[in-house]
Amino acid sequence: MAENAGAAARPRTMGDDGAPMTRWQRCLHSLCVLMVAWALVELVGGSALWAAYAVDMPLLGSVGRDLVVPQTGAMAFLGALLNLAIGALGMRGAKNPRRITLFFWIVFADAMLTAWALASSISYGRCDLTSLVSGLFVIALAVCAWQVRGQTGYFDEHP
Repeated sequence: MAENAGAAARPRTMGDDGAPMTRWQRCLHSLCVLMVAWALVELVGGSALWAAYAVDMPLLGSVGRDLVVPQTGAMAFLGALLNLAIGALGMRGAKNPRRITLFFWIVFADAMLTAWALASSISYGRCDLTSLVSGLFVIALAVCAWQVRGQTGYFDEHP
């Protein structure tokens, strides 16, 4: 009985719209926090590779020479900035479902292209683990965004 009283007294996570966040909103928010954390790791890695190129520091001996090119650091840096922006849009949409439109369409298009790329690579008999994990992450984001977008009445029948 005391356990239930403690669970009932626990405050629920509230969205920006003043309503308690649903399970899909909390899931989307958690995935977007993970995306922002990964973007920060990418940002640090991209900056380190860019700095290693600038000071002409070899990384990992002869194996690392292919890593220390300006394009690798710049692409990691730009990818990190893109992931930061998308993650921030997702967190904003998770907190207030009425503001999820841009994130929804970005993730929906990305999930469709990712699913197509995964299906193509599997049909050719080659699918690496990183592509599979990345693809499943994007598809999970799309599923959560779809469910949160549905909370707004967007998918209801219209006359």
